[in-house]
Amino acid sequence: MNINRLALYFLFSLLCFYSLLPHLEAQNNKQVRFNTQLAEKIDSSAIFDKGFTGFALFDPEDRKLLFSRQADKYFTPASNTKIFTYFAAETLLRQACPTIHYREQGDTLWLWGTGYPMLLHPDFVAHDTLRQWLANRPEKTWFLATGHFYDERYGEGWSWDDYPYGYQMEKAALPLYGNAVHFSKQGHLAPIKTQPAYFQDKLIFEPPRTIGRYENRNLFTFSDRALAVEKLDRSIGYIYTPTVVKNLLQDTFHRKVEVVADTLPRAFWRKTFSAPMPDTVYQKLLQDSDNFIAEQLLQMCSAQRYGYINTSRILRYLTDTVLAKSPQPLDWVDGSGLSRYNKFTPLSVVSILDQLLQQIPQERLFRLFPAGGVSGTIRSWYEGNKGKPFVFAKTGTLRHVHCLSGYLLSSSGKTYIFSFMHNNYPDRISELKEEMDTVLQWLHQELD
Repeated sequence: MNINRLALYFLFSLLCFYSLLPHLEAQNNKQVRFNTQLAEKIDSSAIFDKGFTGFALFDPEDRKLLFSRQADKYFTPASNTKIFTYFAAETLLRQACPTIHYREQGDTLWLWGTGYPMLLHPDFVAHDTLRQWLANRPEKTWFLATGHFYDERYGEGWSWDDYPYGYQMEKAALPLYGNAVHFSKQGHLAPIKTQPAYFQDKLIFEPPRTIGRYENRNLFTFSDRALAVEKLDRSIGYIYTPTVVKNLLQDTFHRKVEVVADTLPRAFWRKTFSAPMPDTVYQKLLQDSDNFIAEQLLQMCSAQRYGYINTSRILRYLTDTVLAKSPQPLDWVDGSGLSRYNKFTPLSVVSILDQLLQQIPQERLFRLFPAGGVSGTIRSWYEGNKGKPFVFAKTGTLRHVHCLSGYLLSSSGKTYIFSFMHNNYPDRISELKEEMDTVLQWLHQELD
């Protein structure tokens, strides 16, 4: 009886196997056809062939790498680095971020900055909890201590001559106004105004730059072009000096301020004021690709982990712990991607995007990332049907470098992860984007 049952079970299994063969063969043929067509689109592209291209496509639901091209090779990621910075901030800062360390003694307040980026920042007026906290302090004398800042004002490998541009601000433990001077003008004959107003008398007429700055001085310049335009909206980083910090704090909070080199006291000798990090900051990091926010978030991670601020130290910690299982070791030197010393592989970028998708609700994650045809740095690219985005991804651009990594929705609504990285591209980046758009639109239609 048992033998008969075993024979029947074997016969039933055999019949099921043979009945599934056509389906399995069809699936296999479909996968082969998909891989062949995608390979042809990437390998045979005259545009991609001008430089060095890497691509990885991953199915997070089935846990399967669907396609890769040079995905284990190292690329300069540019602002794709901010994806890693965002992961670090979500992992270490969580709900309550240290905004300031302090110590009270009678009518005196000692302050140690934590890298908090929103203090007096014009883009975060509604979220600047530290400003309100400082304004309500009863102490009349403040000592701003800097002895816990074990960092450099610029990141490793940053371009020395980028100081007069609005994308390279100095790093600081207690940045003020985003460590930048904002120049504005409304109307042809209107005067040029600065924010903060402290820098108004440090603005002089000197061609040829529309708006510029002396390399080693907080002396800013404007030219005929600045006077001729109807509207002006420009930011340039200032040199972060004790005198500038002291005067800005005194002008804003009307306290007596001194800058001192005191180191951070032990935990039982100090207090910490903490506040949640709003998604507005992360949106500015990912959608606007804000370099200043990126660097300051890493400093906050350092302050949270160690008390003191050191970018190199916190990067070593991250790569040795929460990112230790990256498919290839990371060569990570800054938070923004301004440095060409950063080197990641497409597989490593896909891996971090996969971790984010596992830890953060997809709806929130897609709200933070740039959306194709809708928001951020890809608002003019990768447009979906009837304005419905299907690409949610971070760009990364330097001269001869363009990367795009993030999430792609198929026409059926299934989520995939991809990383498209291009280095050493000699021509216009717009050509790359057009070719990438062709590939991504095809994937949107072909993927299940």
